[in-house]
Amino acid sequence: MARWLLCLSFIFFSAFLISCSEAPSERAARHESRGDRYVEQEKFREAVIEYKNAVRATPDNPAIHWKIAKAASQVGDPSTIFTSLSRVVQLDPTDFEAQWSLGDFYLAGGKTDEAATLAERLLAARPQHPAGYLLRAGLALGADRVEDAIGLLKQAAELNPTMVRPLLTLANIYFAQQELKQAAGWYDRALKVAPSSADVRVARGRFLFATGTTDEGRKEFRKAVELSRDQEQIRLVLAEQYVALGRWDDAELEVVGLITDMNSHNARKALAELKLTVGQVAETKPLMKAILEADAHDPAGLYLKGRIALAENDLLQAISLFEETIGRNAALAGPHLYLGLARLAQGRADSAQDELREAIRLQPDNEAAHLTLAKLYLAQQKPAEAEKEAWQALRLNPANLEAAVLYGDAFVLGKNWTKAEEVYGAIVRQLPGQPIGYVKMAALRKLQARPAEAAQLFSQALSHAPDDLIVLQDYLVSLVESKQAQQADRVLDQYLTKAPRDPNLWRLAGRMYVSQGKTDQAEQAFRKAVDFAPALALVHYELGQVYLLQGKWPAAASAFQTALNKDETNSEVHTALGLVLASQGRVDAANVHYKRAFQLNPQNVVAANNLAASLSEQQDLDDALGFARDALALAPSNPAIKDTLGWVYYKQGRFDKAYPFLAEASAALPQHPVVRYHHAVALAKIGKQEEALSELKTALSLPGGFPEADRAARMLAANKVEE
Repeated sequence: MARWLLCLSFIFFSAFLISCSEAPSERAARHESRGDRYVEQEKFREAVIEYKNAVRATPDNPAIHWKIAKAASQVGDPSTIFTSLSRVVQLDPTDFEAQWSLGDFYLAGGKTDEAATLAERLLAARPQHPAGYLLRAGLALGADRVEDAIGLLKQAAELNPTMVRPLLTLANIYFAQQELKQAAGWYDRALKVAPSSADVRVARGRFLFATGTTDEGRKEFRKAVELSRDQEQIRLVLAEQYVALGRWDDAELEVVGLITDMNSHNARKALAELKLTVGQVAETKPLMKAILEADAHDPAGLYLKGRIALAENDLLQAISLFEETIGRNAALAGPHLYLGLARLAQGRADSAQDELREAIRLQPDNEAAHLTLAKLYLAQQKPAEAEKEAWQALRLNPANLEAAVLYGDAFVLGKNWTKAEEVYGAIVRQLPGQPIGYVKMAALRKLQARPAEAAQLFSQALSHAPDDLIVLQDYLVSLVESKQAQQADRVLDQYLTKAPRDPNLWRLAGRMYVSQGKTDQAEQAFRKAVDFAPALALVHYELGQVYLLQGKWPAAASAFQTALNKDETNSEVHTALGLVLASQGRVDAANVHYKRAFQLNPQNVVAANNLAASLSEQQDLDDALGFARDALALAPSNPAIKDTLGWVYYKQGRFDKAYPFLAEASAALPQHPVVRYHHAVALAKIGKQEEALSELKTALSLPGGFPEADRAARMLAANKVEE
């Protein structure tokens, strides 16, 4: 054994001597040569390793750093790309190509100042080269200066008419703006310049898919597959196009074909995600298990397991799995995206926003992350931010209908009616057989107080989706609003004649009759719905609402209780029953339902406010204060809630805290006698007796009365407000 160890030591020592005898330049050349061979074999990871070994021997050779950057770009290693490009530019500040590539890298990473600096350097070095103009155009697009970007791209195209990049970028911009004729022209120009470019074929294929010429689009993708070495990626993109069009079967065929033809691991993952997208969770589980059986810590398997947990509404497990995936590979964008979605489901918008932004930082072309962030900003009433994210999604995929709709919605939220109309109008022109463009344009007309035009547009939408009861309801409402109630009745009767046993149609009829003040007809319609769908909780709830309008309180309570017997988890029904019970003097029973309503839906502001008011009357002031604060946090501008919170503070003897809330409530609800009374007694407590008497006089003069009216009258007669 000792002799064997001695021999082994001698071998290692000899190898060390040989290594030390080799000059650094020779060692670098050897590793560089190996790296070159790996590149020829398309083994880019191995090439990166060899080039890095070469750099260790000769760290100041910019050519090898450049080779590392190019090989790393083939395997999607942004950290290595950035480090290597930075080193090339540092070692050779005159390397034009490296500066251009580094500028693109800065642009993709959102480092606009650095990208702008490099753009100016490139223009100064070669003013007749397109590179500087392209970087400037990218910066303009990032700042939403689209017209500036178009001008710069056209300059780049003039400087080098055979360069594909400015041509495709122009085509994509015009496509995103729904200027289809312009877009088609630039795609055709790119194809003429580079008929053998797979990228051109893919871009043109996407355009053809989106504009309805699916067969031609498929041909372009097939041609791209023939032309490209990366057939896997192109076929996956083709599958994505089928998904965007809702052609799930075609998408699955393409992905399964990839698995069969190339044994593609990425295709297996794509198949799993496709099945999750269409709700086939059970079919996804074997795919996920196969990945984790091979490696229990495989990030792709953990990520899919998290997606499955999220689909099954197991938020805690989903979050745990996404966090574990990120811990094992923080560079994956998908886990950040879906962790953001899980946080949104928890109501943690700020945390969700951070995760979505990280997904975009890691993968700037993450279309789903841009879309989700756009929807979040719309919900937060941030139109400028929503517009930017929707535009980014459209730039990535001009065929994305959801992105186009969100883009228009952002303009609506920002009250930019002209731009919204341009976007919705483009959707109608591009997809004349789809109802969504007409629906969105009709909704815009309603906001502009043009109900007759809205009705006409809803009618067009209904012609493409005659069974869509939501569109039907919007159409009928617009007819009523535009003084065409008889036409609304005729349309509704036609539908009821065709489907006399459809409970949802009778529910719609009931809602329409309510909107027209026809409560007896509404009651009959909802009773019909109950007859045809007695197990449906919402039918009983809607019938109860009609009973409330008719003042039939016991019948309303009975209907709401029946609804809860069918589905105990509806927060709104608990709230409605609480209101009825409170009106009957059954305060404790009402509070039980208010509490359950708030437990089921912590966003139920009515339940929280009513419970706070009820508890304050029972002198349970600490709990009342908690619920009043919860309600105000949910609706900070609601004057009724300010009155509730102020009154709780008043009853606690905290008059300085009470007064500002009660004063704001009184100013916002000048016709509400109870609110004016609360304000009056609060004024008295802070020493404003004259103002208190004036407010008390006003409260007594208002119609409706209030429980403390007799006491208020005595105080007014005594010329002194007390409580």
